[in-house]
Amino acid sequence: MNNRVNQQQEFPAGLPDEYSVKVQKYEMFSQEANQVREKDKRLIRELFKSFSNSYLMVGIGFQRAYGSILSGDYFDLLRLPENKFLFVFSDISGHGLPAYTTLIRLRSAVILAVKDAETEYEKTGIVDCSRIINNISAKFTDIMDMSSSNDFASANFVFIEDGDECIKLRFFNRSMLFPIIVRRETGGAKIINLNSGFDYWKPEKGYLLGSDIKSLIDKDTYYNTPECCFEIYQGDMILFYTDGITEAFDYRTDNSQYGEKRLEQKLLEMCDLPPQLVINSIFDSVYDFIGSHEHQKDDMTAVLIDLPPLD
Repeated sequence: MNNRVNQQQEFPAGLPDEYSVKVQKYEMFSQEANQVREKDKRLIRELFKSFSNSYLMVGIGFQRAYGSILSGDYFDLLRLPENKFLFVFSDISGHGLPAYTTLIRLRSAVILAVKDAETEYEKTGIVDCSRIINNISAKFTDIMDMSSSNDFASANFVFIEDGDECIKLRFFNRSMLFPIIVRRETGGAKIINLNSGFDYWKPEKGYLLGSDIKSLIDKDTYYNTPECCFEIYQGDMILFYTDGITEAFDYRTDNSQYGEKRLEQKLLEMCDLPPQLVINSIFDSVYDFIGSHEHQKDDMTAVLIDLPPLD
């Protein structure tokens, strides 16, 4: 990725010994966090290659809020039986270590629920997507209850499987942004923003995940996660993104936000380029808009899945 996306804090030379030790620990911690995320990126790219009927490429970008070592944005791709996959894209409340702690709790709940689903599949031969989401929600909420945490998570759980001529997406959304699709057709490219409803699409969402949220509503309502289905085809690009991108502020003028329209326009302008270049260009565009890296107040994460047209 380009240098602007990889900026890090710089520390002055000649610090007292005790501060030098702290700085060294900070830098080690930061490097370890970067290595974990880079490993995640490589793993996800390799897993996406497992789809049997589609040729696709993946671009991934992330940048922590300025001054933070750890991020509360979380993405993961897990293999399920029957060549299905669960893609998790989540935004945790807060920043830094508290947000990262909640991220680990959600990730643990996801991994445990997938293991339960594998065991259930061995007995029944069925992959029950709704049951997996209910299990994740229950495990995560129980963990948050036991830790007496008032933090929460928004998450988009997407089950992905190959269709005959498409990739089928089953969304179980807990108050997370839906992705934006660029559909490249003979007459040109067009935007399909799944955050807006239209004839054959209704973007339904459940509540945020967290013990405090559960305490405010009845149990059945809290655990209900609506399902929305959408199909993407060869020639489509689909962008998952956190609100750290669209809600980035321009502090030099009237605190206007970067917004979805700028993001959509950037996707249309860049849609013929490799997905990683598109991601890099989006992040550069956000930094140009807010004026400097220091003005980034929220984590920014984006995953772009590209099914390029076949010649």
